[in-house]
Amino acid sequence: MKLVSSFLYNLKQGIKGILKNKTMSFISIISVTSALIILGIVLTMVLNINQFIKVTEDEINEVRVSVKTDLDENKKEEVKENILKIKGVKKAVYKSKEESFESMRKNWGEDAYLLEGVNNPLDDYYVVTIDNKEGIKSIEPKLLSIQGIKNVDYHQDVMENFLHMSNIVKKFGTILILCLLLICLVIIANTIKGRVYNKKEEIQIIKYVGASNWFVIGPFIVEGFMIGLIGSVLSVLICIGMYGYILDKIVMFISSVMGNVVLPLTTISTSLIVILVITGISVGVLGSIVSVRRHLKV
Repeated sequence: MKLVSSFLYNLKQGIKGILKNKTMSFISIISVTSALIILGIVLTMVLNINQFIKVTEDEINEVRVSVKTDLDENKKEEVKENILKIKGVKKAVYKSKEESFESMRKNWGEDAYLLEGVNNPLDDYYVVTIDNKEGIKSIEPKLLSIQGIKNVDYHQDVMENFLHMSNIVKKFGTILILCLLLICLVIIANTIKGRVYNKKEEIQIIKYVGASNWFVIGPFIVEGFMIGLIGSVLSVLICIGMYGYILDKIVMFISSVMGNVVLPLTTISTSLIVILVITGISVGVLGSIVSVRRHLKV
């Protein structure tokens, strides 16, 4: 019963504090909402880039392994078995030089007539998919050591640029997210700090008569919680609305051309609700604690 009454008291005082300082509370909510909107935009970008990396990973992780022209079918099958024995190799798909030449003919379109009468210069090869793009440098010499393999080709520049881009996105996203969290924390802390300063004498009196720290800090935690919650809910609604609009107007075209490289609205909505609401509430409560703790010592 005492716990319930204490909770109701803190809730009442917290709401009262927000209503009493309407202007500062409104500014804080708008500021937190703005910071969380930017955080939501960054999150959607990072999540979609990760989705793009995931979808295109198999293509980036493909290595073309050409085999010698004098190999019979048994030898080619033996080469495949040896390739699959290498640690880090997921699969190996055989492509004949006839298939490759026909594919080239189709890709040339109207200029395909230029290939008429040309002897097929291509090699039979295996498309080898590896587990981890970072492991290609260790796998390449193992492939070349297999008897019957002529050479190993892979898009080294593309792969290195791909790795570089994904690392930059992760680092930049992490730094920006941390900065935005710090901004939200400072905003809420400064809002609560103004109220604490106005009530510092009252806090000291309450402390002198034996009130616990949690009794003093409780209303401010509720206030920070409410500011963070309202700001996070508003930011979620705005971010979901923006993403849905962009998805309808622009991104659906990209998906139709490049495949499933863009996350659907339901997936993004779930992520935004969880991350932004938890973040808003957390920085709200933490900002309140940071602001009031220095006044608890009397």
